[in-house]
Amino acid sequence: MPRLRPFFAATFLAAQFVFAAVLPAQPFPHVVQDEPLSPAEQQKRFKLPPGFEIQLVAAEPQIAKPINLNFNARGQLLVTQSVEYPIAAEGAGRDAVRLLADRDGDGRFETTAGSVEGLNIPIGVTPVAGDDVVVFTIPNIDRAYDADGDGRFERRDTLVGPFGFEDTHGLNNGFTRWLDGWIYACHGFRNSSSVAGKDGHQVSMQSGNTYRFRDDGSRIEQWTWGQVNPFGMAFDPLGNCYTADCHSKPMYQLLRGARYPSFGKPHDGLGFAPTLIEHSHGSTGIGGIVYYAAEHFPPKYRDVIFVGNPITHRVNCDRLETIGSTHRGHEMPDFLVCDDPWFRPVDLQLGPDGALYVADFYNCIIGHYEVPLDHPRRDRRRGRIWRIVYTGEGGDEKAATPRTPNLRSLELAALWDKLADPNLTVRTLATHEIVDRFPDEARRQIRRLLGAKATPEQRAHGVWICERLGMLDADLIRRLAHEPAAPPRVHLARALADRAEWKPRADGIDIAALMREMLEDDNAFVRRAAADALARHPHDDNIGPLLALWDRTPQDDTHLIHTVRMALRDQLRATGDYETLTARYADRPAEYSRLLDVALGVRDAASAAFLLRGIENAGPSWPRRQQALHYALLHLPDDQLSDAVTLVAAWRDDPSRSTSASRQVDTLRTAAQAFQERGKSLPDVLRQWADSLAAFLLASRKEQDHPLGVQLARELKLKRQFAPLLAIAQDAARRVELRGEALEACAAIDPESAVEPLANILADAQQPPVLRTRAVVGLTSINRQEARHALAAQLPLAHFQLAAEIASGLGRHRDGAEQLLAAVKQGKASPQLLMQREVQFVLRASGLPDWQARVEALTTGVTPLDERTAQLLAERRRTFAQAKPDLSRGAEVFKKSCAACHRLGQQGEKIGPELDGVGHRGLARLLEDVLDPNRVVDPAFRTTVVQTTDGRVLSGLALESEGKLLLLVDREGKQRRIPLDEVEDRRTLPLSPMPANLAESVAAEDLNHLLGYLLQQRPK
Repeated sequence: MPRLRPFFAATFLAAQFVFAAVLPAQPFPHVVQDEPLSPAEQQKRFKLPPGFEIQLVAAEPQIAKPINLNFNARGQLLVTQSVEYPIAAEGAGRDAVRLLADRDGDGRFETTAGSVEGLNIPIGVTPVAGDDVVVFTIPNIDRAYDADGDGRFERRDTLVGPFGFEDTHGLNNGFTRWLDGWIYACHGFRNSSSVAGKDGHQVSMQSGNTYRFRDDGSRIEQWTWGQVNPFGMAFDPLGNCYTADCHSKPMYQLLRGARYPSFGKPHDGLGFAPTLIEHSHGSTGIGGIVYYAAEHFPPKYRDVIFVGNPITHRVNCDRLETIGSTHRGHEMPDFLVCDDPWFRPVDLQLGPDGALYVADFYNCIIGHYEVPLDHPRRDRRRGRIWRIVYTGEGGDEKAATPRTPNLRSLELAALWDKLADPNLTVRTLATHEIVDRFPDEARRQIRRLLGAKATPEQRAHGVWICERLGMLDADLIRRLAHEPAAPPRVHLARALADRAEWKPRADGIDIAALMREMLEDDNAFVRRAAADALARHPHDDNIGPLLALWDRTPQDDTHLIHTVRMALRDQLRATGDYETLTARYADRPAEYSRLLDVALGVRDAASAAFLLRGIENAGPSWPRRQQALHYALLHLPDDQLSDAVTLVAAWRDDPSRSTSASRQVDTLRTAAQAFQERGKSLPDVLRQWADSLAAFLLASRKEQDHPLGVQLARELKLKRQFAPLLAIAQDAARRVELRGEALEACAAIDPESAVEPLANILADAQQPPVLRTRAVVGLTSINRQEARHALAAQLPLAHFQLAAEIASGLGRHRDGAEQLLAAVKQGKASPQLLMQREVQFVLRASGLPDWQARVEALTTGVTPLDERTAQLLAERRRTFAQAKPDLSRGAEVFKKSCAACHRLGQQGEKIGPELDGVGHRGLARLLEDVLDPNRVVDPAFRTTVVQTTDGRVLSGLALESEGKLLLLVDREGKQRRIPLDEVEDRRTLPLSPMPANLAESVAAEDLNHLLGYLLQQRPK
């Protein structure tokens, strides 16, 4: 289910003493204290645009905790409900799918016409042939069979599974049976699943992805990669697929095979697919999406997208601008707002009657990790379903709401008429009914039905009926390819793309040639569908036409360009005739550069050699040069590496030219990373170059050169630079940030030699607090007894915050944990340290057998940590109450201190959660997150502690592995690449990587500005 992720930071909001005077207009608490309202009382709290009305469809006790909705051909509303959520039942659950019926046509679904019982947190649901229901119930996708349509499901079989369900808010959802007969679905956050259809084809998904499967379980296929927690899916009349997503962007228009942003996951070499919107709707918890394709709503609200926002108690709305084949969303005023904070719109559906249906999970708690899963206030019996209709404005006669048709009662001719209905839900259900119930009759009549009187909609849906029934022959293909309206042509290309093979003799037509012709269609959506079709049927003959299409496509048609790039990549991957391509395009720079660009997505030895040759031809200013170099060095066979190294070594240049120095650092870092991922050492010629360059940069008179030198020396572990780095770290005239970087670089390069200078800086109370904290971090990373002695020696002398850092560092090793407990027992350290969550977590993981009993004995009678924190909160709130934050200065502080790990609007990195709308948490929650960051830690952002074979202990946020490397992001937002063969031990602790010294590293005045700025980031 959608939810707001816990507040995490790597360089962001690190202080224990941070408060704000600027309060948001209305914070959104994670446990609402208000009492629940009756449906009638709640209905009065809704606000809609003029002319709209919200009506109750169903409520408790008829239903409880609705999650996903769908409609079947009888006009019945399918509702998944879960009283088990968020804790999965052991064995059969108490949950169900309810089939609700509106017997009198008044819009109230007063009858339960059937149910599938004994389910375990069911979410995705869709009707299929007959009266059967396909539903996800932990841990499988099942099909429940109702042979006679009486609502009694005689049996239930597993189609696909088992799926992962470690995170019950990120389960499979949004099941949508589309015109092609496949069921499309979302795979949710943090779960890992490896599943196969009955044909043996396996799909492996981790966290957010989309996929499709056959309703008999015969096959499952991945559709897109990425997103964080897609929750809800919809299609538009042209077959474009949309999902709502939590914590990346609220919605996407998906391109088959594309990669989308997620936490720490790389793209596919082509970059992430383009976005649909850039705003966030003030929330990172989004659920349910509808593309409104009907005529019941007035024109302003047609062909728009609605998404549910259960955090802000709203339904958001976006108008779509069409640029070629690209849609760009523009934020409209919120469509629905509710003053009842229990309102939780987790799913939306376009009803066959043209109304917008809203599943209201109705709960005082919507968060998953923010609140204990077994919190007693989690409601388990209430739930509402609402219907939004248009009744007309002003003195106009009240607009009539169309009735929901019972398509099951219609014969073929009437169903064909329904294919012209303005409502896409009706047309889709009618398509399935024709294929499922009248296959033989449809085969006999299809040519007559597709005659001159057929509408573009009937022909578009007719394409799929023909294809699914095996009737889309050469004659029909030629006719439909020259339809004057674009929708039939778009769907024709999509249908032909889905064929396993194109066989000119068997098909009676050269489909590949037809698709290449369609690349020149006057409609951009047709061109995009044709390019995607060619991607699935690669051939050398496709490359030239695809390059030509790319060349004439405007840059702002981003979805078409990305589809063409994926198609070209797939041609190269399948054919791989790089010698011919080089001969043909080397003297055509624009096309050659584009081939190099897409070769980055192929990932094999042949494309690596092609890229290596191309790097020289493209020149040093080519923007993807470093990516191409990394790719080539990573994928070239061993016997070609020496030539590549010779080529790279020739790029060495005079480092006094600043642009050259920066470029050389990038080149050497790229080469080092590639060799690390291969499990190889950096060649001597490149290491010597790096040593010489680092020495020049560290000694440079230009201050901007010094961080480059520190970075290069640290990442490549250049031992000859230890002394210059130490000199920088000990130089009080240098910037504190640079000194800290140099200090940690010393610890990484030569841990044994670094212990004494690190200990000296830690012991020097005159040193800047930030630098002393960096010394603790450095000593913690050195797995040596003398490093732990140096840490323990400072416990009696350090102020509480520094002592807490030391305690946490000591507790990461069994010997250090023993020293920490001994220090507390001897009165050399405060027992309050042992009450810190972070310290207790590391003690638990240390392997010390009796740590808990010893901690309890040492903390008996000590003031509880929560009470201490509350006292500090109150004190800081009082002293901060008169502050007047400057929001522009707050934005600058964010850029300097937070953007390395967090994105807000268009600024910052996506290492931690995005912070759009963070102000809606309110002051109390923000303070809680800052003062006690380990109170609630999302499993996706827990600290990983790594012990290396050379004795180092490193900690941070583990990202997805790259080749033979483990990527670890430290608390400063910097990536550490650790060769997997150097990892001796790896543990995950339920701790936030969030540091605890922002109050020391950022001036109090600047901290006030930052908090004021963040609290203003909230929904309108």
